[in-house]
Amino acid sequence: MHKTWMLPVVAALLATGAWALWGWNVWSALFAVLMLGCWIMFVYGWFLATRALAALDETPVTTRGMTMNWAAPVYDWYCPKLGLGKAFRNATLRLAALQPGERVLEVGCGTGVLTRLAAQAVGASGHVVGIDPSYAMLLVARQTALREASHAEFRAAAIEHLPFEPNIFDVVLSSLMLHHLPPDVKHAGLHEVHRVLKPGGRLLVVDVDRPGNILGWLIMWPWLFVPMTAPNLRGEIPRYLRAAGFDAVQQRGRWYGVLTCWTARKPGVDQP
Repeated sequence: MHKTWMLPVVAALLATGAWALWGWNVWSALFAVLMLGCWIMFVYGWFLATRALAALDETPVTTRGMTMNWAAPVYDWYCPKLGLGKAFRNATLRLAALQPGERVLEVGCGTGVLTRLAAQAVGASGHVVGIDPSYAMLLVARQTALREASHAEFRAAAIEHLPFEPNIFDVVLSSLMLHHLPPDVKHAGLHEVHRVLKPGGRLLVVDVDRPGNILGWLIMWPWLFVPMTAPNLRGEIPRYLRAAGFDAVQQRGRWYGVLTCWTARKPGVDQP
């Protein structure tokens, strides 16, 4: 069950299991209503994606990863509430150590907050592209970039099929998207990232990791049963990076006991 509809199906199974275990009472009813929200978000996301695709006039992109179309209208509102606001994005960019004139790709850019900040960091002599398979997210990203006069570029694409020539990017950024990919797509996507990076090019990944405390495990343990997130929670991301051909894999930052930043390098000529 690697498709986007996996979570609504899991939600329905959880609601059925709660009813079977607890019987029909106020708590099982409340849980069922919460799980029904997954189906509502799924349908709403399909509606937003259809409308955004028509507005963007893009070639359809398919992926077996999870898209976040439903979140596009509120993504920039709720991320800061979760501690993932501009300060968090700036901390990510400091670890990326972007330089003026560099060519940068962000995979799974969402509404493009980090992409636009990266465009500021590399300046007018650099080039920054954000890709995402979510048309609703891309529509918000492009509208915001136009409003802010950002020179960041946004394209519809999935990480497992990057529409770029080999060896053209100095840096690739991946922020909170690998846990949206099934294990085989993680592997395929990271191999694609390796392909488009220049020799000596850098990859920065920020994502869910093995929780570092009891509270983290209490919150995250149900996601061990979701194939997309289970490898993250088992602490396997460094192994995925090395399997894709990266070396110099290092842990560079840690947030909230459950998010980790790793940097890695494509073997080749070292960049200054």
